[in-house]
Amino acid sequence: MMKKLVGMMLLSIVLALSTGVNVFAADSEDEKTETALKLVDATNSQIEWLIEKAQEAGDVLQKDYLADMETIEDEEEAAARTEKYNQDLDLLIDVLDHTTRTLTQTTIATVGELGVTAECEWVLVEIADRQVWIDPVRVVGV
Repeated sequence: MMKKLVGMMLLSIVLALSTGVNVFAADSEDEKTETALKLVDATNSQIEWLIEKAQEAGDVLQKDYLADMETIEDEEEAAARTEKYNQDLDLLIDVLDHTTRTLTQTTIATVGELGVTAECEWVLVEIADRQVWIDPVRVVGV
């Protein structure tokens, strides 16, 4: 499951980066602005989708972990299972964080070249038993 999620997130980065190539075809300032705003919306939709998928995966990890902990009686085995849960959840969060930061930075740079100013807007997201700051894009100037 983790490999699929990591693969989906990496595919999202590739798609976002390839989208930026075509945005320079706009001729007028209005078209450039419209293109930039559409790119910001597309990036934010993609980030929202990635957050939802990470939350779903985190919920599954936590559910499986809690179910396992109910049946484990050995302290060493419980500690090992807790360590595995924490590693898996850390990886999930790291991939989400890296992917969203890459999408955000790429979008901010691209829309900047189109004359639109954008910045990160940090949002607190809950994944399993953790809270994480994720960075969608916010337009601050056209």
